[in-house]
Amino acid sequence: MKVRNFALMACAALTLGLVSCEQNNTETKEYMVTFEDVTLGEQGYWDGSDMQVEGVQEEDEWGSMTTNYYSAFVSGVASFNNKYTKEYGSWLGFACSSLTDTKTPGYENQYSVVAGSGAYASKNFAVAFKEAVLECPQNEYGYMKAGSVMLANSTYAYLSMKDGDSYTAPFEAGSWFKVIVTGYRGEVETGKVEYYLADFRDGKSFLSNQWETVDLSALGEVDKMAFGFDSSDKGEYGINTPTYVCVDNLLLTQEVEKQ
Repeated sequence: MKVRNFALMACAALTLGLVSCEQNNTETKEYMVTFEDVTLGEQGYWDGSDMQVEGVQEEDEWGSMTTNYYSAFVSGVASFNNKYTKEYGSWLGFACSSLTDTKTPGYENQYSVVAGSGAYASKNFAVAFKEAVLECPQNEYGYMKAGSVMLANSTYAYLSMKDGDSYTAPFEAGSWFKVIVTGYRGEVETGKVEYYLADFRDGKSFLSNQWETVDLSALGEVDKMAFGFDSSDKGEYGINTPTYVCVDNLLLTQEVEKQ
């Protein structure tokens, strides 16, 4: 019996040793997207208006023909998609910015962050507007896992919720505004993470004016993330709240073999 027990213990120890060796052969590789590697022009932002790609003729939702320019900017391991419409001088998706005007209300100040700088006093950050998609394609190690991201209100959205504007009244009890991040691996949705940029429900009076870290780990392995919005303030044409959020310090991770 003692011999048998000794053999079982030796086998268990060997198994644990093999597992330990396997675990020790990998390490977590982190990719931090900070936007500091994006070159911005004298205006301090990029929104696709340089029209450096070939335009596409398309009919818009009102039946008019428009010229749309589909492009992206790259930071670190991720690319950030953008659509610029020449006829309207408008864009959606992602822009990259360094503007920090915290006082001026309205659409003309749509590229500023109300926190007054990028995350941790950095210069650059991204601005997601309306329907924004980032791509983080597979590399030699496979898919990357969503880790976290830092989010802050744009000045335009913040002052609209705080003071109201021509489209909406100031937020009051019961009001809320949130960003919804949806992960995808291929065409398969991997999960959703919601973060309230303003929350006046149940006695709260939260209106974000600082960078906050949001956990994205529930999305798992992804090669694409889509940013969308929802608000308590809706009208005939959808959300009245300016659908913007500023984005910085996107963290992605992978388990890789040790070199």
